[in-house]
Amino acid sequence: MRILHALACALGMLIAVPARADIVYATQGPFGGFFGLWGPVVSQQQSVGARFVPSANYTLTHLRIWLMNDSQVPGAPLRITLRSDSPSGTGTSVPSSEVISEWNITCTASGWNPVQHTVVPVSPVALRSGVRYWVVAQSPAPGGASPVWCFASVGNAFSATTTGDGVTWQPGGNGAAPTLTVEGTPGLPASSPDINGDGAVNGLDLTALLAAWGTGAPSCDLNADGVVSGLDLTALLAAWD
Repeated sequence: MRILHALACALGMLIAVPARADIVYATQGPFGGFFGLWGPVVSQQQSVGARFVPSANYTLTHLRIWLMNDSQVPGAPLRITLRSDSPSGTGTSVPSSEVISEWNITCTASGWNPVQHTVVPVSPVALRSGVRYWVVAQSPAPGGASPVWCFASVGNAFSATTTGDGVTWQPGGNGAAPTLTVEGTPGLPASSPDINGDGAVNGLDLTALLAAWGTGAPSCDLNADGVVSGLDLTALLAAWD
């Protein structure tokens, strides 16, 4: 098995190529619009959400938003979350309470001078084709000293804000678009070679992979290409304990 492990590692080095990041979704920037620089306040009284729908399967690599500041003093904290859409059957598209991933950042903008802020996932995040996702911005900052999420200079998108309680969502519909760029690598995140989750990659995982050979079983499709094959076997052997 050590020989197989060495061969798998060598093969992986030969076929490895840098993953490219594609634009999954993007609005225009905030500059040059008819209304100038403007946007919704993100404060303890109001959260803001922007919706996007991937046209293919991706693994999220970056989220980018443009922010201004109601204060000349930077440093307001923000919580950025990726959420699912409201449950089907409600008839209203707003962010759900399900948080898929989250990031805590600081607004570095001073006054109404837009600064693009970027968040990078620490662990793989799947973006599935045709699924509605929301990027939500929240802040405990008080009004008058809070971040402002810039609207795009042109174009509309589906957005939502909370009511005065900061919790209840109200849909904004297709209106001014909060600036948002979503980047990802093609394909869903790879699965762990520790298929049975026992903390080791060994014969038990190999048995499970071989039992799923030729199928699309997600737990054994380690490279997420839709089929359990020799490529997944190579990945498993490369991680062998």
